[in-house]
Amino acid sequence: ERRKAEEKALRYDLAVAHRLTAKYGMDMLVWNHISARYRTGCLITPGRKMWGLMNPEDLVYSSSNITADVIHDAVYSARPDIKAIIHLHTPAATAISCLEEGFQPITQDGAYFYGKVANYDWDGLSDDASEGPAIAGAIKAVEGCNTLLMHNHGFVCFGPSVRHAWVLAYYFEKCCEIQLRVMQSGGKLRRPNKAVMQKAAEDSYLPEFAPGVCEWDALCEEITFD
Repeated sequence: ERRKAEEKALRYDLAVAHRLTAKYGMDMLVWNHISARYRTGCLITPGRKMWGLMNPEDLVYSSSNITADVIHDAVYSARPDIKAIIHLHTPAATAISCLEEGFQPITQDGAYFYGKVANYDWDGLSDDASEGPAIAGAIKAVEGCNTLLMHNHGFVCFGPSVRHAWVLAYYFEKCCEIQLRVMQSGGKLRRPNKAVMQKAAEDSYLPEFAPGVCEWDALCEEITFD
């Protein structure tokens, strides 16, 4: 009974996360993927259904998309503490992934990602299992990271729950949008004080502020399953 309840809760959160991604314009038709660690594998995006129509029973225990298997398996193997992963190709974050300087945490919301973004050079479509160790190595290179910026590709956010990973992904895209707007302004960038940003980063993960703690229940109210 406990295992059935756990699976039911994971399926619900994953379905909500898919629908929210579509609702907020962060999806790419049937592509990209969200997963939650379960038993010896994970529950993951089926790869053949529009995200705005995703139901709890649609999540599969494995994937028909080898790219999903390679990326998610690599993250889970690199970080036993990680329970959920979201991989997206959102416009702003993908644009940032194409810049030499990559992501720059320059705002208060960027504190979630201060010192927590790993980088990975694009190596094709991630359709070769041999790429897994390289992805895992990139993640291990940045202790405690919560995001992998995949150059010229997209990004991955991960954390201890689906809600945590999804909210991180939402804020990462927003931070990337701001970075692009600042660049487009042509003005001189004012970088935040490092000590202030470090303190903000620490405060962002206090129990009452951690990603998803305040937002998730409110977000779930926006989603209904017929």
